[in-house]
Amino acid sequence: MRVTMLISAFTLAGCGAPVSLGEAPAPGAAPTGAQQAYFAQFPAGLFGAAAAFCVQPGQSVMRPRPDEVRCESLPDPQTAAAIILEFNGTVEELPTFVIAFLGRDTSSGYLVTADNYIRVPQRSGGTRQIRFEDARVAQDLEKLHEAAGGRPL
Repeated sequence: MRVTMLISAFTLAGCGAPVSLGEAPAPGAAPTGAQQAYFAQFPAGLFGAAAAFCVQPGQSVMRPRPDEVRCESLPDPQTAAAIILEFNGTVEELPTFVIAFLGRDTSSGYLVTADNYIRVPQRSGGTRQIRFEDARVAQDLEKLHEAAGGRPL
């Protein structure tokens, strides 16, 4: 039951949404559920749109670098409690739904990875990223890349 609730909540966040994530994944090396696309040049419009989309109550935009944008959303209390219990989280720092866009310049063009996951701070320290594959979210991210002028991988 809790897992079903988590998947439902995550799907809704993905359709609606640590410091820097570091370097963008190499082509084809994106985490499960993430989508990648090549752009002819730096897709400023895509990064700008990702930041502008993150305006709902409880959401915040993180933009540690020009080629990294994250929309972070806190789950409702019941969902947060279920996530904490299911994934050994902590109540000192709550879980967060994350939709992230991370770019890198390559010899073939500008590669952007769109990722979505739940970040769960752990009782033992550190954080864990929980991903659920969702064909609808993957298709939406692919369409977003295409609409911004990208060529999905």
